Amino acid sequence: MPWAISATLHSTTSTEYTAPFPKKIMPDITVKHLDELEAYIGPFQKAQQFFFAGKSLGLSKLGMNAIRMPPHWKHYPEHDHAADGEEELYIPLEGSGTLYAESQSYPIHPGVLIRVGAATKRKIVPGPEGMTLLVLSDRPDAK
Repeated sequence: MPWAISATLHSTTSTEYTAPFPKKIMPDITVKHLDELEAYIGPFQKAQQFFFAGKSLGLSKLGMNAIRMPPHWKHYPEHDHAADGEEELYIPLEGSGTLYAESQSYPIHPGVLIRVGAATKRKIVPGPEGMTLLVLSDRPDAK
């Protein structure tokens, strides 16, 4: 048994735990805060913060970026990925906003996941409190 718990019915309780993994194995885990990620700095910088999340975490099979946008920021580019076939999954972490795609609008807020197909043109506008968005794709970033 990898762990055992012993207790008495009286007012004292003791717990003993034995780790299920040998202590010599180092886990392959990377933990970083958003502000520790490599950030984009360049001519497309317009008050937002763009983070190369996947690259910073060492992902090799999945693309992942994060963007922190100020309130009502209008500079998120309308775009699609028809040429490269890249699907995107938008996961709001903080704040709210609206995704506009093909003459439709979709509210974005924490707890909502939105997948957008490669050929669909999309644009995102954050709401009055701004928005931090995690974007996953099926294309890993270049290392």
